[in-house]
Amino acid sequence: MFLDLTVWLLVLILVYTWIVYPLVLAALARGGPAVAKAMAGKQETREENPDVPHVIVDILLAAYNEEDCIGARLRNLIDAAHELNTPTRQYSNSPVRIWLGIDGATDRTAEIAHGFAAEHEQVHVCEFPERRGKVAILKDLVVESGEADGGRTTEDERKRGGERVLVFTDANTVFRSGALGKLLGHFGDPNVGGVCGQLVLLPTHSHTHTLTHSSPEGAYWSWENRMKQRESRIDSCLGANGAIYAIRRGVFWEDIPDNTIVEDLVIGMKVRESGRRMVYEPGAVAEEEAPIVADEWHRRVRIGAGDYQALWLCRRCLAPGYGRLAWMFWSHKVLRWFTPQILVLLYVMSCLRPLLLTCLSLLVVAGAIGAVFSETRSNVLRPFVLCDHFLTMQAALLAGFIRFCRGRLTGTWQRTPRQ
Repeated sequence: MFLDLTVWLLVLILVYTWIVYPLVLAALARGGPAVAKAMAGKQETREENPDVPHVIVDILLAAYNEEDCIGARLRNLIDAAHELNTPTRQYSNSPVRIWLGIDGATDRTAEIAHGFAAEHEQVHVCEFPERRGKVAILKDLVVESGEADGGRTTEDERKRGGERVLVFTDANTVFRSGALGKLLGHFGDPNVGGVCGQLVLLPTHSHTHTLTHSSPEGAYWSWENRMKQRESRIDSCLGANGAIYAIRRGVFWEDIPDNTIVEDLVIGMKVRESGRRMVYEPGAVAEEEAPIVADEWHRRVRIGAGDYQALWLCRRCLAPGYGRLAWMFWSHKVLRWFTPQILVLLYVMSCLRPLLLTCLSLLVVAGAIGAVFSETRSNVLRPFVLCDHFLTMQAALLAGFIRFCRGRLTGTWQRTPRQ
């Protein structure tokens, strides 16, 4: 009897987190709480809302061996800053500085970056000879950007309501036109502490089997973006997207550990812990070349370990006092992160339950078929490919859990090949 109840409870947990919760979320997001209803409609940008305060923008990014893309990335950020400061825009007097941290690169990344800094005074390059990881670099850049002018705005800026905003991005990302302005347009709302943009994955030129919207990973990513938007309407995003997000300088968590792996999730959750919302702005788009699926395993395992690390760092948000946020965190993140453990338990218990064993075996067989035909575009075989993707995700997450339990996590990373 106890075994049967346990089996049904585990099955219900999986059904809830993967099916019921997304449906309930979609229904609730159509209305949302009063504080978020205004965000559910047309998003106001700076050009539409003259009451948005004057801001001082510091764009921060870390780079390691990015010689093939760092020049284009800096040019893109310079263009974004110029676009923001055109005379016809309300942001025309908002200073924008670009801070690039070189994390012990061994290629020409630093050389290329210093060349841009010599030609553009708004570009600041901080070269760190010892490789320490992304979070350590970003923390140093936050300090450097604050010390550049004594950490204070000028008297004129204070009179105009100047506030410092930190924009975080990656070295291999490209902002679409208007993305920066869309991010900043939300900071006129004092309840908003941060804004998360949308990352769009583009297919590579030399590989057809990449994470496009037609692939299982691309479809999953699109689904996650829709959930992020709905959660933003109800309360707040669960974290941010490292490719494009902005926060008020005052809510940056200065004590974030250097070995934090999914720092965008942790920093975004800490914004909510500070009492302000992290909102989603789909109009602020960043593009990134999709990594090759065959090279994704190590990245998934690393992120899996980072998810469990983030759970510990953001455990306060699980408390009932956080209301809707706690419910979303439990439903969307925590229960999903423990899906592989639940599947393992169900498989062990299925030895005494033929029907359960049959269902799990069919799932595995479907995944195996999907792995064989992973590059097919056939709609008939697509359910099998989705099963393969689901099982691969869970296997990577379980491997990440084991890595997390072993400890010795580091903040350094290796680029996922994109060509």
